[in-house]
Amino acid sequence: NLATVSSSLQPTSRMVLLKSFNINGFVFYTNLNSKKGEALKNNSQVALNFYWKSMQRQVCIEGKAKIISRQEADKYFDSRPKKSRISAWASKQSFELKNREELENRLTKYKKKFEGLKIPRPKNWSGFIVEPQLIEFWQKMPSRLHDRTQFVKVNYDWISRKLYP
Repeated sequence: NLATVSSSLQPTSRMVLLKSFNINGFVFYTNLNSKKGEALKNNSQVALNFYWKSMQRQVCIEGKAKIISRQEADKYFDSRPKKSRISAWASKQSFELKNREELENRLTKYKKKFEGLKIPRPKNWSGFIVEPQLIEFWQKMPSRLHDRTQFVKVNYDWISRKLYP
């Protein structure tokens, strides 16, 4: 789950597909003109939440989202299935859709446009890496006495502390 705040200070959260992570952070991809993309342009501070009900655990992350390099975005885009690449062109993510036929027509248009060609990454499609500043591990415990451990990044070090449930 990714939470952002719009320019009008309206918080919003939604599920995103985490595509990779590394020592620098957590990577996801999106249409830069979408509601999510616009929120990230105005306020790069975000929160991520990974919840595993069956394991009774969650990980909460707060940090700054930064756009990834064009080369990294191109490499990932090229690895996507052809239909997903065409869909990235066809969808005006987060904008009003009059009816399903409008979307189907756009899909047909881009299928024809790129027939037999390499499908380039749209300029308004890229990825973000969330560079964590705070990570909290939570584990459910009996009587709501949950176990919480928080790590906060201070300069280049991580400081840990236990939290009351």
